[in-house]
Amino acid sequence: MNFTFTSDETHKRADEIVAYLQGPRLWIPRVDYPDFEAWLDKVHRQLKSAEKRALVALSGDNVVGAVLYQRHQAEPDALEIKNITVRPDMRGRYVASFLLRNAELEGRQDFASKRILIDAKVRNLGIRSFLFKNGYAPLVTTDLYALGAGEDIVYTKRCRLVA
Repeated sequence: MNFTFTSDETHKRADEIVAYLQGPRLWIPRVDYPDFEAWLDKVHRQLKSAEKRALVALSGDNVVGAVLYQRHQAEPDALEIKNITVRPDMRGRYVASFLLRNAELEGRQDFASKRILIDAKVRNLGIRSFLFKNGYAPLVTTDLYALGAGEDIVYTKRCRLVA
């Protein structure tokens, strides 16, 4: 398998990234996100305007993974990971870990982030395990989006200094 990872000109790939996000994905049951279609529309606009950024994994010309991230709106010194998506047939190839680690590095560099925040549903054991393995710790449990889809855990991780 030959992968290419890129964050170059993702604003030009907004259509492709959003179409990819609509497909089958690891860890994210649709029932947990009742406003998913509205969120995709917002993501599309934010990618085009570069308010939200993406790091994309390609196999040939096909998107097989993506991490969406941005400067946290309420905490300017924090990077917020908004979405980690990997095609199910790419499981076990460390695509998600590579994407996440590089989004952390780019966020630190681009936004001078001191910490990283990410949220996930309490019942989503797969992503919880993944986040623990990647150094994230729970910060708070709450119904973050108040959509009646269950409680969320907000995780945090300090940004590592890169020499």
